[in-house]
Amino acid sequence: MAEKPRMSIFAQRMQKGREGKNIADPPVKEEHKTNTNSNQFGERSYVCSTAEADSIHLENVEKLSSMSQEELILERQKLLSTLDPELVEYLKSRRTKYSSVTPMETSEEEEQRQDVEVKPALEEEDVKNLVNKYPHMDVVEDEKLQWIGELPKDVQPPKDSYSARFNFEGELLPFIDKGEGVLQGLHNHGEEQERPGYTLQELIQLSRSSVLQQRVISLNCLAKIMANASRYNEHFNKPILPALLDADMYLLLRFSLDDPAPPIVIASATAICNLIVNHTDELCLDVLMGSPLGIQQPSLGVIIEMKPEEVAELKDQELLKLDIIKGMFRTNILERMIYVIKNLPSEPIEVKSMIKIFTRIARHSYDSAEAVFSCSGLLNTVEELLKSFKKGSYYPEAVKLFRILAARSITLAKKLVEHYSIIDIICQFIAGERAQGHPEEMQLSLESFYTWQTFMNYNLTPHLLSNLFPVIMKMLEAHAGLTNLTSVKSDLEHGTALISTLSLAAKHSCEPVFKAYPLVLQVALKWISQLATTENPSFSACKLVGSTLQFMTNCSSNFDSAHHLNPVLLQLFEKGVFSQLISKLRKCSWLICGEIISCPENLPCLGSLPPIVHKESVLPFVIHLGMYLLSNKNHQYIERFVCDPQILLYIRSVLKCENLKTKSGHWYARPEIYLLSLLVHLYTFTELTVNSDLYHKLAFALVVTVQSGDKYLLPEIFSKTIFNKKFFGLDVNSVSEKLQSLKIEDSVDNKHLKKTDYLQKALINMPKIEKCYIQELGLGFVNKPSIPSTLTGTLNATQSAVPSDWIFLPILRVYDNQGNVPNSLDIITCCLQWFVIMEELFPEIASSLSFAAKYCRLCCVYLADNDLFREVTSHLEICLTYIIQNFKLLDFETEIPGLKSFYDFYRQILDQYVSVSYCDEVFGQYIVVPLGQKHSTRYKKLVWSELAAVLRILRTPLSHITLKHYTDPVENDYNLLMTYLHALATGPVKEAWCPILYTVAIHHVSHYVAAHSDNTAKALLSRIEKLGNEDLKQSLLKQCTIREETV
Repeated sequence: MAEKPRMSIFAQRMQKGREGKNIADPPVKEEHKTNTNSNQFGERSYVCSTAEADSIHLENVEKLSSMSQEELILERQKLLSTLDPELVEYLKSRRTKYSSVTPMETSEEEEQRQDVEVKPALEEEDVKNLVNKYPHMDVVEDEKLQWIGELPKDVQPPKDSYSARFNFEGELLPFIDKGEGVLQGLHNHGEEQERPGYTLQELIQLSRSSVLQQRVISLNCLAKIMANASRYNEHFNKPILPALLDADMYLLLRFSLDDPAPPIVIASATAICNLIVNHTDELCLDVLMGSPLGIQQPSLGVIIEMKPEEVAELKDQELLKLDIIKGMFRTNILERMIYVIKNLPSEPIEVKSMIKIFTRIARHSYDSAEAVFSCSGLLNTVEELLKSFKKGSYYPEAVKLFRILAARSITLAKKLVEHYSIIDIICQFIAGERAQGHPEEMQLSLESFYTWQTFMNYNLTPHLLSNLFPVIMKMLEAHAGLTNLTSVKSDLEHGTALISTLSLAAKHSCEPVFKAYPLVLQVALKWISQLATTENPSFSACKLVGSTLQFMTNCSSNFDSAHHLNPVLLQLFEKGVFSQLISKLRKCSWLICGEIISCPENLPCLGSLPPIVHKESVLPFVIHLGMYLLSNKNHQYIERFVCDPQILLYIRSVLKCENLKTKSGHWYARPEIYLLSLLVHLYTFTELTVNSDLYHKLAFALVVTVQSGDKYLLPEIFSKTIFNKKFFGLDVNSVSEKLQSLKIEDSVDNKHLKKTDYLQKALINMPKIEKCYIQELGLGFVNKPSIPSTLTGTLNATQSAVPSDWIFLPILRVYDNQGNVPNSLDIITCCLQWFVIMEELFPEIASSLSFAAKYCRLCCVYLADNDLFREVTSHLEICLTYIIQNFKLLDFETEIPGLKSFYDFYRQILDQYVSVSYCDEVFGQYIVVPLGQKHSTRYKKLVWSELAAVLRILRTPLSHITLKHYTDPVENDYNLLMTYLHALATGPVKEAWCPILYTVAIHHVSHYVAAHSDNTAKALLSRIEKLGNEDLKQSLLKQCTIREETV
């Protein structure tokens, strides 16, 4: 048998590097011989580079090695004599051009025991040698060879920010890996080839490739990155989604949606879904179904403050920058998606992505929902998906689309019932006639229940319960026997959907529902008892127990369940279970722990994972328990409820939140605001006085946190809590003591009320004050309708139902109407009396509005009418004392809500004073407030220069002000000092008719001259000495002398 050819040392090293194990030392003699042959005849052929070149070369070497030296010389001469000389020269040139690496010179002993370190497999020289092993690679291209070269090692991340790179699953990668990315195809030939992954820019560029597979890969990768975008926001200087929107990502995807290649179209549709749909929002909103207010949906639209005709003139790209959804309509997105679903081969997951796009568009606004409904063939296509079981899916997302459209308005809900068979479809899914045993069965059942509830809220399906009642009872019996609070989540969610549907039916007094009362009572007793022994009930379990209590609440007018439930509820209170559950409220509170995450302005979203859906959240149970206790009017249990230490701690924590008003505007805050309103109602129902101040503060906080969509909560808060004397806790003596702090002297003038009587009269007038505010705030006829017109909020973050300066709202309405309001005097009087009550009895609550803002609101009384202020002068004087007492807190340079410029507002006040004041002294007190030394010199210059007419009529006496506010520190503005002296010298300011400003001017001019020796002081002194008015001159010089002697 022929002996196997031996490898060179280089080949042995290469093999060693590949196999990762030691190479056995070959016989020294044979190795040396092989090495000699390699050195003499070369390691390869330089004449040809075909696949058989190496084997031919080895045969030649073996034959030549067997020949003697003489035979080699003889054969060489024969070849040279027979070959063409030009051919010989050509062969020699090829040998010279492709010379081999210099052979290693090692001794025989070294070769025998050599164990060298294996070099990297693809060093630069090695790569050049390896190219000879393959055909058509005789020309070495260094630039291309760099692509397969070794990656740089020990690369450190820069201190500054750097570009993000992602793998093909859309996951953010570290700055550098240990080489794993090479095997995954994550290293490309860009500027940072040592870094794994692809940047957004590289993926966008790849999506324009002419190679179909590359485009599909890039679009799929972009889709996954957008799906994961919210996970990485904190790691970027700018969140991914806004960056992609700014880069016109939608237009790129929309162009790809029109591509003739189906894979590109499907990948683009999925990417568009992940671009505009916030999957976290959808998941959280679905989890909230079955909880209080969970059936209601947010509106995720954009308010464009432009006229419709101006919006119509915008280019597509400009409109997309303002509102993505409106811009999408310009591109006929709905029509294209319908075509794709109907005509292109697509998987269920891809069809679901397109249905999710329709759902997100419907969430935008009523107009968008109407467009989805009216789009030809859209809902017919979606309905057909629900009926046809296409490609193994029943498409629960399609049922959800109908639910979101129905929640938008009662009008759309009626059209859906009339034009589509959605009611029959949800009946089949609830009854289990379809999708039985399918993985989507539970999701379809839940969506069907909540879609039914949506229609039931509008009272559109009155007979559906009768048709399904036998099925409903069988399900209820199954839950009664099999479902526990520790059951799997799907069973708990199904039980919640079932019983909450029955609760809603009971609310609308659907006849068959009351037959289910005994069975619901049975499961309520079972699950509440289990709640007392369950250590950490889940959110789903709390929803389930809460739904049973909701059913009992809605049936309270027909059945008395108290004697059945009270014993098990008593166990919750006595064993401390209730306190343990309530202790989780703070941890799972949106108002306390929630975090608002910014989202693109042109694509609003809810933006975060709310704590209220945390697995330990007990909010649904607490709300429904409170509602049940209030409906049964059990004083003992209500007192335990509202006085529980954990409840009180929760309320205090909410009131301490610095950004409470901001958080309360978020959609996720609504259930908690509902709970806090319920707590106020429960406490008001009791006869308790302990903790009354805490609950009163909570009521005031709710006034400015309840949103416009929940305005129906406010009438009872105002009538039963805000203006309830139970929370004032004052008698006549305590009122008198309080009033001693009012720093205003009694006036002999009968127009001024005595300060000791003012607050008492205001408290006596409380019913009239309450009536005034109920009317002015528009709460007189606000009730929650039994059948709502919509189940969708007006906006994601809505406006408060009542502004933060609601105390002054009656004054502002009179001001806006220039006094042309019936009973203006009574309205202004009630408002000023309530202001004094608030400042005197509840200063902490009143401090939510700055004193600068309060001053401006009070000044509006003077601007409302030319004579109205004269009737309430005494009220205005007392109100001003609270401003003056906090003079140090006055700051007219900060932003004042409702004012663009305080300077312009003050100018308006001065004009009014000149026009209608007739030297009114109280009006004058308001005028001089901004002239204090702590305020800007702009206001002083305005009075002393531009509106100097004020100087002749400002006759408010010195006794009405605190002079130190206007004299300390000494003025150092050159122009203002010269203006003072000029006004004193020319006569506009006299002590007889302008005592305050006269005294202030004398003080600043004389004290500056006495305390300084600069050019300003010398100029002032020179002008004083030249005064013709000797009395004025002597007065100024005397003050200067006194000042110098004092110093």
